[in-house]
Amino acid sequence: MRFVVAFSSPKRSARTVEAAARHAKALGAEIVLVRVIPDPEKVGVVAQLISSDRPADKAKSQIDEVVAKLTQQGVKASGEVRIGEVAQGIIKAAVELKADLLFAGTTDVNVQTFPLMRKDPIVHYLVVNSPISLFLVRHDPPESDSEYETESPESE
Repeated sequence: MRFVVAFSSPKRSARTVEAAARHAKALGAEIVLVRVIPDPEKVGVVAQLISSDRPADKAKSQIDEVVAKLTQQGVKASGEVRIGEVAQGIIKAAVELKADLLFAGTTDVNVQTFPLMRKDPIVHYLVVNSPISLFLVRHDPPESDSEYETESPESE
């Protein structure tokens, strides 16, 4: 069994990686971290002119760091950096890697904006287009659970 984790950085992807690791340990699955960096050629002229290998190098070192931590925890893990369109690249990588489950983090899932993640276009694209089952991990829980609470009989 193989899980692909859409990775952005150690800090921003921490909860997603933790969730994938818990499930990988329980199921004996392998984890592949995938970071897709936008192609400067497609972003625009300015991005193309100032582009360097630094983003890819930094992404690779971050992935290597997280892979090392997962390996220390007993999880079979690897990672890769790809260049291209982010959302489409995540799906392409997951398909090519024959993932059984695709883990992605999101910060903007909100009950009030649900028809799906308008403020998180990558997650929206994954939900609409991924042929692989998704495991979405909320990174910023609501400030309060008050909108989910019901009135108790004592409050009447």
